[in-house]
Amino acid sequence: MNKSTTKTLSWAAKKLRPASVNIIPKALNISADESTPNYWFYDSPFLTQFFSSFSATFPGGEQYMIDTVRMFRDQVKDNKVLYKDCGGFIGQEAHHSREHKVINDFMQSRGFPVESVENMIERILPFFKKMRKKDQMALTAAAEHYTAYFGDLVLSNPEVIENVHSTIRPLFVWHAIEEIEHKAVTYDLFDATDGEYLSRIYGFVLASALLGYLTTYGMATSMWVDRKNMTIRDTAKGLWWMFGFGKNSGYLIKSLPFLLEYFQPDFHPWDDDNSHLISKWRSELDKINVGKEKEQKAA
Repeated sequence: MNKSTTKTLSWAAKKLRPASVNIIPKALNISADESTPNYWFYDSPFLTQFFSSFSATFPGGEQYMIDTVRMFRDQVKDNKVLYKDCGGFIGQEAHHSREHKVINDFMQSRGFPVESVENMIERILPFFKKMRKKDQMALTAAAEHYTAYFGDLVLSNPEVIENVHSTIRPLFVWHAIEEIEHKAVTYDLFDATDGEYLSRIYGFVLASALLGYLTTYGMATSMWVDRKNMTIRDTAKGLWWMFGFGKNSGYLIKSLPFLLEYFQPDFHPWDDDNSHLISKWRSELDKINVGKEKEQKAA
């Protein structure tokens, strides 16, 4: 890596990221118990299976991203800010993997075939690990843009969080906050070690196809297993929640501009400064956790 690249990345890590944002790993210690319903998102089988399938990709997927960052981290030792951020990223993602595994195991215990997605990831990841290293970094950077998209979607729409069951709600808020906090780390690392626009777009296309396939596969498998509880009405409502128009609907469409920013040639994750969501929801997360502790004591 040449000096001009180091200078550029040092500027990006120091100047674009708001001073209030820190990348500090912190465990959540989530737990799901008998009070947690099978359909913990909007009381909807369809939407719960959608987010459960998404959750199922995290343990294996985030370990892959951790491994990729470790593979390139030593190349930016002279950039102290980015090198430190990589360490924070690795710690946060390790916690995410463990916390989502708790929810995945809970859903599996309720009869949902979450393990099928986890097993699918285990089967296909060796193929991606055989790709060129720079392509793995491009894939990781793009995948992190998707998780930042998830974080912005959740925290920008409080009504979404309100419709997550209280035992699962802390996980949504906590994970979304941290995905926004470290949303630029893998991008900056990619930019430092490759940075080619075509590589970036290739990684995005690959991440889109992979995430779309795994989520669709997980949903189809889960819906088939739970087909007795699936209804046309609930499925239609779920699709409207994703792609509809108007109030309390079309959430995936509403956040699409955030996702497509990745195609801008001069894109950087912190061009879109949504750090206000972090400070707002950090305090809300504390309130949620206090309320959860009170519920557990009362029980």
